[in-house]
Amino acid sequence: MADLKITDIMTKEVVSVNPEMPLFEAAKIITDHNFDGVPVVDKENKLLGILTEYDLISQSSSIHLPTFQKLLQDISVFGQDKSHFKKEFADVISLKVKDAMNIEPLILQDDVGYDEVVAAFRDHHRVNPIPVVDSVKHVVGVVSRYDVLKPLRLVDKNH
Repeated sequence: MADLKITDIMTKEVVSVNPEMPLFEAAKIITDHNFDGVPVVDKENKLLGILTEYDLISQSSSIHLPTFQKLLQDISVFGQDKSHFKKEFADVISLKVKDAMNIEPLILQDDVGYDEVVAAFRDHHRVNPIPVVDSVKHVVGVVSRYDVLKPLRLVDKNH
């Protein structure tokens, strides 16, 4: 596995969001795809940050998660009678990805080896996924703990 590179294990089909996207839409993308997080990119696919489940529930994001979850579940109800939750609805609907994203995410360059990927997850155990960028910070992939385990499954199948 010493000769494996990050490009051998990373997910290349990246689902990303932009900073102006409504936060509830980004949260739905994370939930629908069962992701832990998504890169935040500009129009040129340059990394601006990351939005994770943790960012959605952290105190600094000023989002009250139970209210947010309730709004997502009952979005159709609010179309009929939103007066009951009007303020909470307006507050949450107005939030953008840029209001909750981490603007200094851990990143990995697209030329690092497998051992460096493993070390990144070992040293930063709360981080998942990690955006993979090229030399000018364009997102070329993401790597997750799941991706780190892929080579181990291949070794197991060959024995």
